[in-house]
Amino acid sequence: MRSRSTWATFLISLLLAPASFAHMLNMTNLNLSVPTEGAAKLDLIIDLGQSGLVTPEFYWSSAQTTDGSEQELMLREALSKIEEGLILKVNGQRQMLALTDLNLEAISLDAIINPLTPQMARISYELQSVKLSTEDIVELQLASSIDVPWPCLVRVDAFANLPASRLLTEETRSSGAILLGLPGQREESDFLLALTLQFQSASPALSWLAVGFQHVVPDGADHIAFILGLFFLSSRLTTLIGQVTLFTVAHSITLTAAIFGWVSAPSHLIEILIAASIIYVAVDNLYEEQLQRWRALAVLGFGLLHGLGFASALGSLELPQDTTLSALLFFNLGVEVGQLAVLVMAFACVGWFRQQPFYKRRIADPASVTIAGVGLYWFTKRLAIYLF
Repeated sequence: MRSRSTWATFLISLLLAPASFAHMLNMTNLNLSVPTEGAAKLDLIIDLGQSGLVTPEFYWSSAQTTDGSEQELMLREALSKIEEGLILKVNGQRQMLALTDLNLEAISLDAIINPLTPQMARISYELQSVKLSTEDIVELQLASSIDVPWPCLVRVDAFANLPASRLLTEETRSSGAILLGLPGQREESDFLLALTLQFQSASPALSWLAVGFQHVVPDGADHIAFILGLFFLSSRLTTLIGQVTLFTVAHSITLTAAIFGWVSAPSHLIEILIAASIIYVAVDNLYEEQLQRWRALAVLGFGLLHGLGFASALGSLELPQDTTLSALLFFNLGVEVGQLAVLVMAFACVGWFRQQPFYKRRIADPASVTIAGVGLYWFTKRLAIYLF
């Protein structure tokens, strides 16, 4: 019983991982810069489309507007709420902030809707009413009237000193007093802050890892069906490992080739063939118990198809040009983790019976028939959409 509880806990952790990542990947940032000369500047970096201040659709519409004045006018209500709830105090007195710049990042509406691909808006303010000195004490607060994607990382860079860092949460909305003339005020004893800073440095890679996972669980229903089709071929673990390895190598090749523009294929045709691949492996499970050479070649070919499918799904996102290889690597790694999660789910449900004599007749074959039926439904539906 304890073994099953351990498996269940591990399974739940895998399924909840993307949600946990999402809260950290789109965390809010407050950066206060105090130069030796000139006015202090405060930048709010926020996933505005996920903040509740505007809808993702409205944010996309605003981002599509090239006129800065028109953007500001469209977002006036949201900006008013931000300016009401964003509090900068100097020596205990609240200061007025003047909006100086508005920069909306948005590559697609799908990316805005997905918290794993945060589209951050940078809202810049200037402190014009007072000239700050090394003797001043500042405090940054987010009032209860404003809600942002939590946590919020505060960073204060003043007079070329080492930055001061604080972590705000929905429960702790104030940075506390920060003396500008005191260098290196990072609270190393605050474990959560230190962990957040480390996470933020790795967040671009983790973002693509999470997106890759999401493309399998929960968004890749056809990919999940194919993996389960491989799982139910045989009770032998070596057979499963052989198939999954071939499939992984194949879809990694075509995913990379498609992203770099070396190969391409119509997405609707790929979707139809993917559904056909699901039918094939599921029906083949009913007649075979071992990984035959022709089956291995078929799995390799189907892996090439699924790689093109992943590339098509990535079409609504935009890989960063300066780190394309890194982003692609972590996306692919996320896909593999997603495949592992599917296999763990399958093992948790029926893995205990794989060595039983009734496993193929009562579990594997009915499951394969079900998978084939689902694949046939997808094939018919996609073909009908394509033809009519």
